[in-house]
Amino acid sequence: MIRGDFRRAFSMVTAIVVIFIMATISALVLGVSNRTVHATTAQYQQEQAKLLARSYTELAMLYIINYDRDFNQNCIDKIEADFGDPNNLYHIDMNIHYIGNSGLIPNCPANITQSWMVLNPLGFDSAISVVVDVYVTYSNLDDPLKRDITFHRRTIQKL
Repeated sequence: MIRGDFRRAFSMVTAIVVIFIMATISALVLGVSNRTVHATTAQYQQEQAKLLARSYTELAMLYIINYDRDFNQNCIDKIEADFGDPNNLYHIDMNIHYIGNSGLIPNCPANITQSWMVLNPLGFDSAISVVVDVYVTYSNLDDPLKRDITFHRRTIQKL
């Protein structure tokens, strides 16, 4: 009878060890899965911000080209927009700076210094360029404090 008790005891210890090993492996798999989900979410948000920056840069250029500067007596220098639902909102700020000969675009604060003309004798002052700075701000969905992340894209475009 004593031999049977040892066998049952050994089987019980073996079952407990196997359950412990399976629980440990399950916890590790769950942790890796959780990190993968967080990384995928962060990558999605970053790619979305990049695409929004590119799209809104093109939108800013359309606004600049089609803006009636003579009627409004000024130029566009800032555009703001929001994209997305309230739970996953992207805020877009666009700052527009004009570079070149201010006489080519009336009513615009185009800036050019004499040093630009000296450094570029090919006639940089004969054209107007636009510097569009796009800032896309969004909240990190996986951060418990919901801190903001800002993606910046700068584009120089000739008018």
